[in-house]
Amino acid sequence: TEKKRVSSERRKEKSRDAARSRRGKESEVFYELAHQLPLPHNVTSHLDKASIMRLTISYLRMRKMLSSDDEADKENELESQLNSFYLKALEGFLMVLSEDEDM
Repeated sequence: TEKKRVSSERRKEKSRDAARSRRGKESEVFYELAHQLPLPHNVTSHLDKASIMRLTISYLRMRKMLSSDDEADKENELESQLNSFYLKALEGFLMVLSEDEDM
């Protein structure tokens, strides 16, 4: 029974160490995320994890809302240009390939 107790204690300690390590890594990720927000450093350095998530989500939603029309226009313009280039490149040329990539 003494062996089992010592073994159990070791497992608990390993588990606590692993949890501590995970929390540390998680905190680093939140710290990095906070510093990507368009806010002054003295503000981001005092935010808790929930605030970082709320601000990040709000920032991403706002950014998406403001850029959605602009990006759709850019994508349509790019697609038009690519289609035009494809047509110019193919100008009367057609190549047919089989599934085995034979002409």
